[in-house]
Amino acid sequence: MADAQPTRSFDELADLFLHAPPPTPDDVSITMDGRRLDTKAKVLAFLAEIEAERAAGVTVEDLLERYGDRQPCP
Repeated sequence: MADAQPTRSFDELADLFLHAPPPTPDDVSITMDGRRLDTKAKVLAFLAEIEAERAAGVTVEDLLERYGDRQPCP
């Protein structure tokens, strides 16, 4: 596999974000199982789940088996 090459410089990316419109009220992260992380409490709970899974030894292979090759929700 070839090494990845950046397509934009850091300054170009920073410029894109600087001029991007503000987020909309529905602009939130959505987990692979469809949960909307639209509050601080939900994000912290999700991160706690991830930490618990890591502590329990859940692997990437386990997650792929659980979720398959699902694409994130639109």
